[in-house]
Amino acid sequence: MPSGHLWKRFTPIGARCWIAWSSANAWPSSWSKPGRPHISGIRSVNVWPTRSSIGWMIRRGNTSSTTACSGKTAWFCRICGRPRCSVPALMPGCATIRSLMLKRGDIPRTEPRIRVGLVLPEDHQTTLHITFSPPRSYQIRETGIPVSESLSLTVEENRIRWEGASSDRLTLRRLPSASVDTSLRLHPVRAGRGFHWEKHIPIEVTGDLILSVVEGGMLVVNELPLEDYLMSVATSEMGAECPTALLEAQTIVARSWLLAAAEQKHRRWDLDACNDDCCQRYQGRGHITPHSRRGVLNTYGQVLMVGDEICDARYSKSCGGMTERFENVWPGPAQSCFRALPDSATPPDPALRLSQEQDFQRWWTEAPPSFCSPSYIPEPDLPRYLGSVDEAGSYFRWTLTYSQEELCRLLRDQLGLNVDFVEELQPLKRGESGRLIRLAIRGVREGQPVRSVLESEYEIRRVLHRGFLYSSAFFVESTPEQPPSRFTLHGAGWGHGVGLCQIGALGMALAGYSSQDILRHYYPGTELSTLYTKDSS
Repeated sequence: MPSGHLWKRFTPIGARCWIAWSSANAWPSSWSKPGRPHISGIRSVNVWPTRSSIGWMIRRGNTSSTTACSGKTAWFCRICGRPRCSVPALMPGCATIRSLMLKRGDIPRTEPRIRVGLVLPEDHQTTLHITFSPPRSYQIRETGIPVSESLSLTVEENRIRWEGASSDRLTLRRLPSASVDTSLRLHPVRAGRGFHWEKHIPIEVTGDLILSVVEGGMLVVNELPLEDYLMSVATSEMGAECPTALLEAQTIVARSWLLAAAEQKHRRWDLDACNDDCCQRYQGRGHITPHSRRGVLNTYGQVLMVGDEICDARYSKSCGGMTERFENVWPGPAQSCFRALPDSATPPDPALRLSQEQDFQRWWTEAPPSFCSPSYIPEPDLPRYLGSVDEAGSYFRWTLTYSQEELCRLLRDQLGLNVDFVEELQPLKRGESGRLIRLAIRGVREGQPVRSVLESEYEIRRVLHRGFLYSSAFFVESTPEQPPSRFTLHGAGWGHGVGLCQIGALGMALAGYSSQDILRHYYPGTELSTLYTKDSS
């Protein structure tokens, strides 16, 4: 990881500038100056005018740096913020630095700070209310003015407006004199984007906030230490009343997934993750309890490793009794730690092949005891342990019925497929957990046959439900007449089924299994490793 100084090169307002970080003692030949640090990485970012319009700032970095070197190129150390109007030599005494956004393959040895999107441009949100606890614990970096109790923000003419002021960017920093318990309460914040449980909720977070206007709406980014973030993830994904073993396992998995940095779905906005299910839930500190806090602190800095790499630890709400292989859900090669395994203590039945239609239907009907089944967690007890935005329902086995008219309308709206009627939803290929990964839709339009094929687990779930189908592990039962008047989907599980099954892990924890037992079960072949400790951070 690069160390030393991170230099910011500034050019006139509105232009592009460069960030370069240093790790050695030689400057590139194009900037040949003795004693200059070696450029080990460069990226382009935007600059924008300060409020006073006498200098420039950079959009990223831990400190606000400005210069009045009007019309000249200026350089700043990202850590200490000291400016020069020419390329400076290394300044002693600055801490080790790193790019704020995590990088795939990096293995941190100190706790990193991360960037989490709370409000995204796709939310099209133009209002936000922020309450500060305690009052005057934060300041607006662009003005240096402390904020009293609250701010009401709106977007107008591509600028953020508040209390008679406006800017294209607003940064809220915790004052150095503020206590460690300071926080910000934001409302409204979207949760469950695109899913059937979508809603707007208030959230309470720590760290700093960076607000900007993108595509006419707000982009709200929370910058904070990774372990503070994980405190909230554990009790957002599942409830704070879960056993310690479950909270420990969930935290290790969440830390591993983020640090592996394999997906980074929001790189466009320089985000390590968003606050929602498309990455992992981060709904603030409102649900943290002393019990849940211990579950996180017990695992400080711990990740799952596959060889010398951090495991890209995927997880879902309920596997339905059988986990799925990675390559049946996402592009890419098979990964040894993601296998199709029964979610139980018994070894797999070699005669049972859930990729075969008859075997899958028999398995669904018999519903063998599984860690995620009601035999371990009775369904009336389950809501006690779920996340606050989760809905009560049948997670292990579920049934969904569409009329002919409803299905035709759904296919038109979700797929753009216009048919007079649907003849059949035809399974073409199942994964080893029984999840459909290819499905044909056969119908008739104006007397002519129509056929459309859905080519992935994700696409099947997207098309067959307006709020995303619970799982693609289902079989279809239709009424005997032609065309059928009703189609009933008999399904298993909620989610893609790869890696940790959250409800199954809960069942294991309630049955007395440890967090390490849980991780060995869902991620075979991985090793637990401590990357950093509190002392090293």
